[in-house]
Amino acid sequence: MTYSRKIIDGKGDNVVYTLTLRKEILFADGLDQHDKYEDLKRLQQENFNRVKIPKFTLKWDGNSLIYESEFINGDFVTSIQDYNILYEDIVLRDSDYSFIGSNRKNFIKDYRGDIYAVDLDEYGLYPYEVRKKKWDNALKYYACILEHYRGANQLQVEIYGDGQCQTKLKQVIETMFSADIKELPGDFACVIDGKRLSTLQEALDYLRDLYSEIRIQMKLDAGKSDHHHYNAGKESSLFDRNNRTLSIG
Repeated sequence: MTYSRKIIDGKGDNVVYTLTLRKEILFADGLDQHDKYEDLKRLQQENFNRVKIPKFTLKWDGNSLIYESEFINGDFVTSIQDYNILYEDIVLRDSDYSFIGSNRKNFIKDYRGDIYAVDLDEYGLYPYEVRKKKWDNALKYYACILEHYRGANQLQVEIYGDGQCQTKLKQVIETMFSADIKELPGDFACVIDGKRLSTLQEALDYLRDLYSEIRIQMKLDAGKSDHHHYNAGKESSLFDRNNRTLSIG
């Protein structure tokens, strides 16, 4: 990690800190080192649509490569909405070059809501078939959700009002479903695929049942799906009545 300090007018009152991340990759084989160097040089010119690449410098030093990138302050991606972006812009990318890592720790969402790839050496020549297999093995059941419930098949949701209940409901939907959410003015209400729900409890009950139905359908479709080795299992504790927080504030 590298820090820089800027002193203004000879005083320490105004200080600017810059934090960067430095990674050194050691190679036993010079050919592998050359390939990775070329990959990272190529990455500096790439565009991944909604997934951003932090600015970085690259240096070849003996049998090691060193890259130093800007530090991205944020949290690991967690929601289905975030993974939907990764699936479309990383896995389905129309190129043999992309990122192979599917671990949530490889991607950071900053305070503005932008998603960054932070394990830059995970980029390289990985054709779609390789990326897809790695993605399916890593995400298991959720790979099914992302594949079958995106685009025109997303959950259509309208949330009315602006408050803690609305914020909680939006967070639950984004975390567990692939959804197109519209936030509208008015008193609390939620419309999910045309069904109007008047209270937070009604909405959470409906989402719990919908979540269970989707998992059952996935299990029924197992024989026809590429993901047949993933069983539905029990529903998430997020929707268990004993674990729901219905009293906000």
